[in-house]
Parts: sequence; structure tokens; C-alpha cells
Amino acid sequence: DETLLPLRADEEIGNRQRRTFIPHQNVPIQAVMVDDNVRGPLESSGFRIPPPFRWDGGQWEIVGTDSQILVVTLQGGEEVMCEPGAMLHTVPGIESDISSGGTMLGLRRCCCAGESFFRIHYLNRTMQAQTMTVTPPFPAKVIPVDLNRYSGLVMKRRAYLASIGRNVEFGLKRPSTVGTALCGGQGLLLPTIYGTGVAFLNAGGTVMERELAPGEVLLVDKHALVACESTVDIGVAAAVRGALAVTV
Repeated sequence: DETLLPLRADEEIGNRQRRTFIPHQNVPIQAVMVDDNVRGPLESSGFRIPPPFRWDGGQWEIVGTDSQILVVTLQGGEEVMCEPGAMLHTVPGIESDISSGGTMLGLRRCCCAGESFFRIHYLNRTMQAQTMTVTPPFPAKVIPVDLNRYSGLVMKRRAYLASIGRNVEFGLKRPSTVGTALCGGQGLLLPTIYGTGVAFLNAGGTVMERELAPGEVLLVDKHALVACESTVDIGVAAAVRGALAVTV
């Protein structure tokens, strides 16, 4: 584990504050420079890091740091829908079932969008609260999304992890241009999700979010986009040295 020990107390240098650390257990030296009067690079970019989830007594909890899991408590008759292979643990009182949302939709989702043909449902058949856990298929963070705030989401392939209940609908969105479909890195069809309640996405690394103003364009690496609202148009543009970037 990485541990940092303070070398000395904070020092005031003009309007800057410096705190120096020494390594402990072979941790590289780290230093932090803070100027309260100047906006940092992240704030200036318009992005923000979503605040860490704090459990407040609800039915689900996200546990872990870099490789997270989702812990869900199901009352009698409640269910979780998730990707095949996402279940980490369950109990005998929770029964599993599968659905595809329709054969043609399942085939299109599987063949053209790189998604799974089936979704797995875990239903609590007992009269008592039961707990199960869900995990991403790779070391990743679990991202809770309140679907009530959005008019649907367009997702990167394999970004969907789970949702609570059956009040969600999945679909596919055709990219606006042939160039986007072939060079956008998102596949021929883009998975979409609509509904109410909370859905959970998974993504590796540090997750950032940004709200775009009407007409605003943002260029990102074609592998970096996790999801966006359905009102956002996704395209492609030439980047440095002939590389392609996704525009949103």
C-alpha cells in the first residue's frame, strides 16, 4: 500500500502553500503545489471528477477503489438485471433468468454493437431482504447513473454493467455518418439505454464528466468516451498527425 508521511509542516510561500512528502515503503516522492487564487488545469478544462459515492442507507453500495464491485440488497420481489458473467455472489433465495429484449434486437446488439445477446435477471423470490454482488468483467470503476435526469444515454460498447428493476429499455442508434460508423471506434451501431431508476456503467481508469453548452464541440480519443446523453451528436474529426478523434 502507498503511504505518505509529512516531512515538515506546511510552509507559506507568498500566496502559495507547499507540502512536501517523503516516500514510505518505496513510494516515489510526491509534492503538491496549491494556489487558491488560480483555477487549476482540471477546473479550467470544464471537466470535473464525480464525487465519490457515499452510502446513505439505500439499497445499493459501491465498494472498492480502482477495482470496484456493486453490492445490492433486494427486497422480496425486487430484481437486478446485469451483463452475463457480472454476478460475483448470490444466495439460494435469489433466482436467475435470462432475456434478450427480442430476438432481432438481441442479434443486432450482438453482431453490430459488440454487446451481449442476453441480459441476466436476478429476482429475490423470498419475503426477506437478500444481498448479491455484481462486478465488472475487468478492473474498473462502477459509475451510477440516475436515468431520471437524462433523455436516454448512448453508451460505448460493453459500458453497461447492471440496473435495478426492469424499468429500462435498450436500443441501438445508427451513427450520423458512415465515417463515424467506420472510424469512430464505437461500432456500426451505438447501444442506448432509456428508462427510470439507476443504471450502472463500468469504465477503467479515472472517470471525468463534462456538461456541454448548446452547439459546443469537444474532441476526445475514440476509445475514451464512455457515454453521453442521446441529444449529443457523435462524429469524427482529424486530429494531430492524421489520427482520428471523436467529436461530441
